[in-house]
Amino acid sequence: MRRNYDFEIRGVKLVATANDVNRLSKPLASRFRKLHLSKYTREQFVQVAVKVCSKLPRDTAEMIGEEVFKVDGSVRDVISISRLLKKYDGPEEVKEILATLNKYAEAEK
Repeated sequence: MRRNYDFEIRGVKLVATANDVNRLSKPLASRFRKLHLSKYTREQFVQVAVKVCSKLPRDTAEMIGEEVFKVDGSVRDVISISRLLKKYDGPEEVKEILATLNKYAEAEK
């Protein structure tokens, strides 16, 4: 069911992200200013990991951040690993999950 609404939104700023801007259509890409952000440093990445893993103990979140940064530095991986852990899981459980993910990620290549 298609509906049309007639209203105006003022003072809104839109931010969009893309991993590959070349896949956007030219008309869509022309509506945005392109900014290229540098990769996180190790310290920045660990800080982000601590923030996105707020339900986990800080040392566990830092460990996840350190280990994921070594592989590829994807915040999405930090989030998915943190969701596999329970609040009181420690370094051994983190190592087990990372080993399992690395084992099967290599099989995909």
